[in-house]
Amino acid sequence: MILVRKRVICLGRKGNKEHIHIAEFNTEVTTLDIAYKDFFDEMQTFNAGEGYKNFNDFILEEAMEYRDAGEGATHIVWNVVYNENGIEQMREIVSFYTLATSAIPYEDRIRLDEDEEKKLGKGFDSQICGIPALEIKMFAVDEKYQDIFFEYQGEDLPISAWIMRNIVSYAKELISDEVGFKAIFLHSLPDAEKFYLENEFNRVQINMKPLYGVNSEYTAMYFALKTVHMNYDM
Repeated sequence: MILVRKRVICLGRKGNKEHIHIAEFNTEVTTLDIAYKDFFDEMQTFNAGEGYKNFNDFILEEAMEYRDAGEGATHIVWNVVYNENGIEQMREIVSFYTLATSAIPYEDRIRLDEDEEKKLGKGFDSQICGIPALEIKMFAVDEKYQDIFFEYQGEDLPISAWIMRNIVSYAKELISDEVGFKAIFLHSLPDAEKFYLENEFNRVQINMKPLYGVNSEYTAMYFALKTVHMNYDM
């Protein structure tokens, strides 16, 4: 085991809350190909926890199919332990996330004046437009790292939040150098909505009409990376 934990009591408005901290967190993000080729045994230890077997099955059985079909590219997050000479001693899988290009369709609607309404027989000029987006199709954290905190440069956050920051940072790099899009999009499981809201995601607005997907039953959310201009007159 890599986890070296210390317990910290945080005093807040809601009273005492005990956080479990990890003393060392050396992250490395690899592609699925590298993970399968060089660290397959470590990959098989991934466990998202009770009730989330679908994530365990995905990383071992479906992620490569998604990649080959153009459905999404999966990235593996590791915690790596090095010796005093900087040589890797061991690693644990912490998380994985699957990214795909997408768009968030929305209705752009402007109310017509009375003359235009009479002439055209409708009250609004309406167009279906789209916000180019990077979709997080899958995001899971191994149960050993769930609700584990890490302090870096004076900031204390859950491991999951640090990983989400890494995804956002990577998305911003893509926007700058590789491909243009304006938002990150995902469907959130019910018990993860609070996490995404705390990490600057918003529920989609009334005029946004997300495309159907396998996770469409869950809450659609987005993180705006660029200014999104929409009109929606009521």
